[in-house]
Amino acid sequence: MHLLLPLIAAIAFATGSMVFKRAFAEGATLSHAVVVNNVVLGLLFVPLMALDPNPIPWDRLHLPCITAGTFIAGHLLNVAALRIGDVSVATPLLGVKVVFVALIARFVFGSPLSDGQMMAAALTSVGVLVTGLTDFKISPAGLGRSSGRRAGRTTLLALGCAASFAVTDVLIQVWATQFGVFNFLSLLFGALALESLLVLPLLGFKARPETQHLPIFEQAIASLKAPPQAWRWIALATTLSAIQALLVAGTIAVWRDAAGVNVVYGTRGLWSLALVWWAGSWFGNAERRDSGPRVILARATGGVLILTAVILALRSGRPS
Repeated sequence: MHLLLPLIAAIAFATGSMVFKRAFAEGATLSHAVVVNNVVLGLLFVPLMALDPNPIPWDRLHLPCITAGTFIAGHLLNVAALRIGDVSVATPLLGVKVVFVALIARFVFGSPLSDGQMMAAALTSVGVLVTGLTDFKISPAGLGRSSGRRAGRTTLLALGCAASFAVTDVLIQVWATQFGVFNFLSLLFGALALESLLVLPLLGFKARPETQHLPIFEQAIASLKAPPQAWRWIALATTLSAIQALLVAGTIAVWRDAAGVNVVYGTRGLWSLALVWWAGSWFGNAERRDSGPRVILARATGGVLILTAVILALRSGRPS
C-alpha cells in the first residue's frame, strides 16, 4: 500500500512539469524553478524535526548536506531538460532512474532486490527508451541538424537528472536511519535551501540581458524578478514540487524501498503524456498539435510499457 504514495507523487510531478513549462513561457527563470522552489521545500520540511524523538548526530551532518547536493544537481538538470525539450519526452526519460537505483543499491550498497523488481526496472527502461527516441524527428533528407542537437541535449540532461536523483534516493535509504526519518529529511531540505541560495549567483549570471552590466550578486537578485502573470504558475509549480518531494522522500525513508518506489514513480512519464493530450491547451502546451500521430503512438506505447512495469512491481512486492 505504501506504493500508492509515489503514484500520487508521479501525478504531481507530471502536472508540475507542465506548470514549470508554462512558467518559463511567462518569463520565469532557472532561479525561480530551482532557488525559490528549494527554499520553499526547506521551510516546509525543517519543522518536521520536532516530530522526531531521536537525537541528531551532529558529527554526521555532512551526510544530509551531500544528499542535498545530489538533489540540487538533479533538479537543475531536470529544469534544463524541460526548457529545451518537450514535457512528454523529458519527463518519461527520467524513468531511467529506476535502473540507476537498482544498480546503485545492488552493487554499491548490497541491498537485495526481488526478481520482479529487477524485471520491472528493465521493462520500465524499455518503455522510457521507446518514448524518448521519438524526439528524434526523421525527415526524407535524414535527421535534421537542429532536431538532432535538441534531442541529444534533452536526452543527456534527462539521463543526468535521472542519475543524480537515483543517487539521492539511495543515499536517503541508506543514511536516514542514522538520524531518524524526520530528522534526516529536515536536515536534507534545510541544506537544500541553503545550498540553492549559494548557487543563486551562478543561476543569475547573465539571466537577463538588461542586467548584464550589474555586479554578479545584483544580477542574481534581479533574476528573481518575474512578470506578475508568471508568479501564479511559479507558485503552483512550487506547491506541486513540495507535495511530490515529501511523498517520495518520506516513503523511501520510512519503508526503505527505493527500487519499488521508483518503478511506480516512473509512471510520471505516462501521466505527462496524458496531460499533454487532454489538458495541453489549458497549460498553453502545443506538443499534441506539433507532434504527428506516429510520435504520439510511440510515446503512448512507451507509457503502456511503463504501466505494465508498475503492475509487475506491485505484484512482486518488496524483496525478502
